[in-house]
Amino acid sequence: MRSKKAKEYIFSDLLGMEEYCKSHYAEYYSKSNFSCNVTQLTKGELLTSSICAPINHVHLEIFKSNQTLLYEEDANQNSVAFCWINDPNGVSKSNTIIGGHKMREFSIAGFNRLNKTGGNTWDIVGANTVLCCMSLKWDKLKEQIDKMNAYNAYARLEECIGIDSEATSSSQLKALFEKHFKQGVKCSQSFYDLAIATLEESPEIENLCTVRSDKTDLIEDLVKLLHEDRPGLPPLTISQITKYLNSDAKSLRESCRASFDMSILGLIKSIRLEQVKKSYLNPHVPKGLRIFTMKQNALYYGFNNWNTFCKLYFATFGESPEETIDKAGSVSVLVSDLMRYR
Repeated sequence: MRSKKAKEYIFSDLLGMEEYCKSHYAEYYSKSNFSCNVTQLTKGELLTSSICAPINHVHLEIFKSNQTLLYEEDANQNSVAFCWINDPNGVSKSNTIIGGHKMREFSIAGFNRLNKTGGNTWDIVGANTVLCCMSLKWDKLKEQIDKMNAYNAYARLEECIGIDSEATSSSQLKALFEKHFKQGVKCSQSFYDLAIATLEESPEIENLCTVRSDKTDLIEDLVKLLHEDRPGLPPLTISQITKYLNSDAKSLRESCRASFDMSILGLIKSIRLEQVKKSYLNPHVPKGLRIFTMKQNALYYGFNNWNTFCKLYFATFGESPEETIDKAGSVSVLVSDLMRYR
């Protein structure tokens, strides 16, 4: 079977990126009802790039953005993700966190979604970080694990949210990934074999595995709660949030600062700004109506002073609400084939 060409998708807004993620996952796993939310956490105009090169039973992607992004998705029992940072010179000091695992040079994380039935998982992708992601089908991976009696690998998937591995198998896995984007690998089996071998090999130091914690769960619940829309009701206050999460304000504040390097109010503001922007970009609402409801949408998400909101909006996105609405009809996703070396 001839491998498909790698395609690069370039986004200037996160609504387009979310739709792309949903459609691509639907192609990869048609039985899944996948959804995601992406929020820009740093200030400035956005430019993200996703190079996608799937093969049978494996979805492979290289992702990077000029802004730090918070990525939230539904946990599922259909696939397992393995993510790592591509930084061969070791110069990047990325603040990337995948599923609660702080990413370092030898980190591999993302497979914690299987630890939960339902719920959600979250990632932070640092600005200008090259993130490599491989998604394997869980039914096929589990079948392979059972045949190999790879009990250690199964335990890693059940107990850990990420590992730091300098094993030969993990180096070979990353090299195979890179080869696929340059030349095209026709068979997916080697990705499964090397993923299991990487999980099977125990780290020399036990703390190189990151297990789930109460803080991981708390942040997952916080992010999901802040994305929930309550039609006709005002945004939640911090006291309401702590009550919903059954957590004291201090624990929530410390967890938020450790994960996002910002206060709870800062995170709330970022997520709600992004929600307003997506309402301005909504292609299903006529432009005239988006202009007419511009101030109401900001008010709905808790921004009571229009002038203050406009200043904050421009400082965050580098454009005014009117400019966002004006450009909403233009193409925000660019697609190009990448030639592979033969």
